[in-house]
Amino acid sequence: MKVGFIGLGRMGSGCCSNIIAKGYGVVVYDLAADAMQAFQGRAQLAQSPDEVFAGTDVTILSLPGYPEVETLTAGFLAQGVLGKGVIDISTSYPVSSQRIHERFKAAGGRYLDAPLTGTPAMAAEGTLVVNVGGDPDDYVYYKALIESFSKASHYIGKAGSGNIAKLVSNYLAIMYEALYAECFPLAEKMGCDVATLFKIISDSGVNCGMYQNTVPKMCIRKTFDRGFLLDYCLKDLSYFKMLFDELKAPSLLLDAGINLFKIGHAQGLGEEDASAVAKVSYKNLGLDA
Repeated sequence: MKVGFIGLGRMGSGCCSNIIAKGYGVVVYDLAADAMQAFQGRAQLAQSPDEVFAGTDVTILSLPGYPEVETLTAGFLAQGVLGKGVIDISTSYPVSSQRIHERFKAAGGRYLDAPLTGTPAMAAEGTLVVNVGGDPDDYVYYKALIESFSKASHYIGKAGSGNIAKLVSNYLAIMYEALYAECFPLAEKMGCDVATLFKIISDSGVNCGMYQNTVPKMCIRKTFDRGFLLDYCLKDLSYFKMLFDELKAPSLLLDAGINLFKIGHAQGLGEEDASAVAKVSYKNLGLDA
């Protein structure tokens, strides 16, 4: 099975390296020349996404969002997808994933939405978890390939389900950050020792992995170590909002979260770590961040 890989960014480069290490022949493409050159000698470098798709059996997409995925897959459909497949590991809009899946299936191709859970470091280590939506037979067909760049994969349901799972997970994580971003600056303003407050809550039922990973860099060290960008949070929240709108249902907490992250973006925090959203509260309270 010859593999195409499009999108060699912070997550994609690690995934692609692990696929190559497992012995697959890979054809790569990225808009950034330096990202391509990092794979010189390890993979075939293509001149366009269409060249990648034409020369491979399955193409993996690691792209910024669903508009880019829709554009590329439209080009693939135009050249013919019979017997070929696409695995989209981007965080995409689930309804878009469903539409693309229907088009591929009707044209004799395979399509899976398989977004990633983990960090760029985990992508490099091959320890990501992948949640997969699509036809179960297609998941079985590509499972070995998916697990060449992950520690585990889970089939969750029909097309779009992988991205629904990812958006639910990200929404929970992002809103945890929003809560911490309001609570701890307020406690500091009111004279609490936040390091002690952190320990108290660590011994309570509110403690969780997100709390342990986020609060120290956000509210104790105030280093805001760069990881998942604030603007990525805003993108994922906007996708979740689109789902509520699709179902004509209110999204009260989500709307508040979107507003907070929009303020952070307007204050120039978009390219900083998501934890930098706390700077909005520090500023509102007249505190240094």
